[in-house]
Amino acid sequence: MARYLKTYRSYLRFDAYALIRHYCGFGRNDDDFVDRLSRHYSVLIFSMFIIIVSSVQFVGKPISCWTPASFTDSHISYADFICWISSTYYVSTESEIPYPDEHREHSIIFYQYIPFLLMLQAFGFFFPGFLWRSLSKKIGFSIQKYIDNLNLSRTLLIEPPSFRQQFVHNVAIRLDQYFRLKHGKKKMKTVFLSQFPKLTILYLSIKLIYLCNILFQLFTLHYLMKFRLSLSSLVQQLFIHSTNYHHDSHQFPTNVLCDFIVRFLGKNTHRHTVQCVLPVNVFNEKIFTFSYLWLIIMMLFSIYNLMFQWPFYLINKYDFINDYLIAQNKKKTNKFKKLTSDFTSSSLINSNNSRDLSEQKNEQILMKNFNEHYLKTDGIVLLRLIKINTDIVTTYNLLDDIWDLYRIQPI
Repeated sequence: MARYLKTYRSYLRFDAYALIRHYCGFGRNDDDFVDRLSRHYSVLIFSMFIIIVSSVQFVGKPISCWTPASFTDSHISYADFICWISSTYYVSTESEIPYPDEHREHSIIFYQYIPFLLMLQAFGFFFPGFLWRSLSKKIGFSIQKYIDNLNLSRTLLIEPPSFRQQFVHNVAIRLDQYFRLKHGKKKMKTVFLSQFPKLTILYLSIKLIYLCNILFQLFTLHYLMKFRLSLSSLVQQLFIHSTNYHHDSHQFPTNVLCDFIVRFLGKNTHRHTVQCVLPVNVFNEKIFTFSYLWLIIMMLFSIYNLMFQWPFYLINKYDFINDYLIAQNKKKTNKFKKLTSDFTSSSLINSNNSRDLSEQKNEQILMKNFNEHYLKTDGIVLLRLIKINTDIVTTYNLLDDIWDLYRIQPI
């Protein structure tokens, strides 16, 4: 076992890759699939978008302006830079260019900051997962460590079963200690505080934060950035490359106008209005259209997961525990009956039946106390997360060990 623990610890070495992997939550599996869609896959998607847009803006040429013939190369470079850092505006080819003091209806002021907007979106998906990893440890549940040990038990297939079972048993002992410690604090606290399911409330709160983040980003794209997407516009923006369409796009136009003033000696100033092309907006449009669709998909998944799936799990929280324990008790009872059937006389059948009924009642009471006073809601949620992130066999092996430890010293 020592060599496997040594190998596992070497994975946590403090190099740059390990730090990024740890704090970004990559490779972790202490939540469900919908949570990983947000804190893992969404962060990866927006990180790829940041790299694409940043490479176009800082390595390529994001803007190119059509300047008068009298402009020299330095004038052209100045016009490109000043139009990139100042706000441009869109005017259709059928409309006249407005005067400097007139209101410009379609001013574009955000495309320079697209990488930073994408960073904020990625951070919005990263932060709830970081809270979950940090706060779950604070309340005493090192969920990822438990799952790592359980995964080792089911991947070391070349080792004997007793060796692999030891990993499961270690997790069971640790959980048994926590459940008993939590029950021991019941005498020092009020009934309300002792029954307060901290892990469950924390986990559902993190899911609510994920959903609020998605709704806020959708609100920002839809209203502040004036996204008005229909089915036809989605098809055009994602799959059809039309030059006329990009010229007429109010969110991400490729053909814009730019005003700037050049000062000469004395008080002489001259205003220039040049026409510029923004090739970076071709990428921006595709990226934000995909982001808009991704947020809608994430919103539907998150609403179903938070409003329907996990409430169903909590309402029927004891079902999968009871089903397994009842099945295990039946197996043990049938095995005992089979072993003793040849040695039991017919005169003792009725007494054995009555004894079985009393034992069944005692087992039901023990199972009820095991669920309600030992595991409680937090223990059920923890076992549910372990079941989601390992497999049903490993989860039932762990549950079997916890049940045996509880039967030795019931609460």
